[in-house]
Amino acid sequence: MESRHLSAPAWSAFKAWLLKLPGVPIARLRLLTGGCPAEELPSLAKELKRVRADFMRRPNEVSAPADEGLRADYAALGVPWSAWSEVASEIQRDLKRKRYARWTGVDALEFPEGPSAEELMTVVLFGGVEQVRPHLLRRASLSGGSLDALWCRWLAGEPLEPETLRAFAGAPERLAEPLYTPGVEDVLPLFFVDPERAELALEIASAQLGVSRSRPLMDFLRSLLGLWRGKTPVEEVRARFDAAVAAASPAAVGGLMGLAYLYGRYIEALPAHALLERVGAQLERIPVPARVADVQPVMASLAALEALTALGLGLRVEQRPGEVLLSAQEPEAGGGEEFL
Repeated sequence: MESRHLSAPAWSAFKAWLLKLPGVPIARLRLLTGGCPAEELPSLAKELKRVRADFMRRPNEVSAPADEGLRADYAALGVPWSAWSEVASEIQRDLKRKRYARWTGVDALEFPEGPSAEELMTVVLFGGVEQVRPHLLRRASLSGGSLDALWCRWLAGEPLEPETLRAFAGAPERLAEPLYTPGVEDVLPLFFVDPERAELALEIASAQLGVSRSRPLMDFLRSLLGLWRGKTPVEEVRARFDAAVAAASPAAVGGLMGLAYLYGRYIEALPAHALLERVGAQLERIPVPARVADVQPVMASLAALEALTALGLGLRVEQRPGEVLLSAQEPEAGGGEEFL
């Protein structure tokens, strides 16, 4: 009996793309419910040809939050992925048609106060500062007193005064209050104005946060402390900065502002928009497979199905701990479980 072992993430990623395809009812029914009887294999083989043809031309674009499972599968498989590439393409299209310079029609009706601070920050990342500068200043006035307002003014070209920054730097001792888990946003403002207090705050936050998705940012902040003491070379701080940037998601674009500000203040003095555009260029360069056919684990799953289907003996799909077993035999009576 011929069989193929596939990793659970590889099979899951294949299923995620299969579910996006119309016109393959047998593949969707049989492959998601335990396997395919021998008499239906010719029809399944025809559909798998359609699946392969679709994968060869389908852009490898993942939408959030609908495809969070696929993102997780890609991460488990080590497939390079960055939602930033999709965001950058969308922003470039908007800039080309001067969406932000005009802001009329549906945009103006749905969002009369202009784009959100997060959207404006994202546009600056990808070279649109000239179109959004009036929006930045308007958003800053609407969000007065907030950290987002501060970043909007900074991106619009206004200098950040120490006293303004100091207003966001609270006492680090409060991070140790019971039943309170601080985030990096509670620590970061201290780095703008007060290195000694920043160090204490970082120690408290690190102890409570443990290992988390914010680890690259915490590492960058620690490297800054080392730079201030003369113990960490600039090259290492740059590398930590790059790692922190690469770990950022479009949903947390606001967190990149403090990173870029610190980089510009202590590593390389550049105008705010130039700093952000450099960060945006780095995010765009994260390699992403252009099409589904470029994602080897997905195509390996398809190839295994094609090979076993060609034998004409039936196809069984068995979910096992950490893997999926495909075998050339009749599926279990009753169709098996549905692996959605």
